[in-house]
Amino acid sequence: MITSIKSVIQNESLSSNDILSEVEFLSSTLSLLRDSDEISNDQFLEAGSIQGGLNLLCAMISNGAADNEIKLQASSLMVKTESLCSKHEKLDAIIESKR
Repeated sequence: MITSIKSVIQNESLSSNDILSEVEFLSSTLSLLRDSDEISNDQFLEAGSIQGGLNLLCAMISNGAADNEIKLQASSLMVKTESLCSKHEKLDAIIESKR
């Protein structure tokens, strides 16, 4: 999960298309992982909040939000993702194994 967020957020030119691609990957991957019992429903729901944060970021960019607002949202999303990955240490590796 942190790998996904870093790949999108640390890109100098945040693009709504890049974020949308990552959201689609996360959506399908998280569903697959939950359905195959590789992650718990709690992990699925918590990761979904990060996916939702990416959707919000995408909408902000598409709607022309100010750079400082976008950076603030991206920073907040990074903190939430780091916390999630700290709580579920193997989640990032499991998600990335499906890439």
